[in-house]
Amino acid sequence: MIAESMAAFALVKGTIDAVKAAVDTANDVQGISSGLDALFHHRDAAARELKKQKKIAKPKSKLHKFFSKKMGEDEEDELSVGAVAAMVLEQKQVDRQIENLGIKIDNKYGLGAWDEILATREALLAERKEQRKKAREAAAAQALEDEAFHDKIIRCIVEAAKLIAVLAATVIVGAIVWSNRAGAKLWS
Repeated sequence: MIAESMAAFALVKGTIDAVKAAVDTANDVQGISSGLDALFHHRDAAARELKKQKKIAKPKSKLHKFFSKKMGEDEEDELSVGAVAAMVLEQKQVDRQIENLGIKIDNKYGLGAWDEILATREALLAERKEQRKKAREAAAAQALEDEAFHDKIIRCIVEAAKLIAVLAATVIVGAIVWSNRAGAKLWS
């Protein structure tokens, strides 16, 4: 678990370095789009990993050990100053690197390019979330329609079975009556 969270942060840091290099060599934003996509993907994965680690256990980074030792706290305590400081400082370090990347992109492509990238990404994420919500609602509505259709089919089958039973009973009663009348004529 510790290795997974450290690997997630390492991926984010490595991706930030790769995007910075791409910004230096790329001629347009399209040249760095795949790097930015990977950056956001890895950052979100690191955030999910960090959230999962909050539930499970905190990573024992050098900062955590340093603060725990200086404060004289138990390293296993997830609410210790060392654990909290390590988590906050690691996140701030990643945020600072992303902010520096934004400044680099703004310097190369003009003021506001990074903000536009972030705003567009947020709009696209909101749109995707809305589409998924509509798809879930449509699936739920379709499931209700399917259930109503199946209920209607079952009711039709039951009604048909009732009709067949009534017809069968009528035929049997008619056959009995006919045979009794035919038998009475034969005996007379």
